Amino acid sequence: MNKPRAVVLDDHQLFADSFSLLLEKYRFFEYIHLFYTAEEFSDFLISLGRQDIYVFLDYYLQDKSGLSLLPDIKRLNKNARVVFVTSATSPDVIQNILLAKPYGIISKLCDPATLIECMQHLDTKEPFLDTYVQKILEDHRAIILNFTPRELELLRYFANGMSIAETADKVSLSVHTIISHRRKMMNKANCHSIGQLVKYARDHELI
Repeated sequence: MNKPRAVVLDDHQLFADSFSLLLEKYRFFEYIHLFYTAEEFSDFLISLGRQDIYVFLDYYLQDKSGLSLLPDIKRLNKNARVVFVTSATSPDVIQNILLAKPYGIISKLCDPATLIECMQHLDTKEPFLDTYVQKILEDHRAIILNFTPRELELLRYFANGMSIAETADKVSLSVHTIISHRRKMMNKANCHSIGQLVKYARDHELI
């Protein structure tokens, strides 16, 4: 039986290199492909077609969240199993990842035994959560606000100081649509200005 391939996408090069070496050590995969930017990764994924593949994806990437890549990954390869490997400690972030239905979420603080356990996880209906991630959710049972990948993408542009018009041009949407997204996000977070909304997102580690 042929082994699947794996992709590691993380813009922290030292971690990405070390994590790839760890995957090689346990010989779960036929090949391990390493990328530091989302652009290189997207081009590779298109060329791969529908092959069986695991994608180890960081939530925090330069200029975007790994979560924003998930719709394209699922569209291009329905066989892809996406595991978020993250340093996130915010329950809001973890909950937003869960809503996207990944194969698993493991913390960058986990040990190699947890990685092995994740690879042996066969229940594709329920994502694998390591004990650290489970504890984050259990310790924060307050109401968690859920932002869509598109909303998180727009939040990043707002946080970088881009205007509504500039953001609309960046994501190829109308100004009216951007205003509608902004209004929905502000209602969710009970904010009355874009500055309050950006502060909320930063305080909860969403961006």
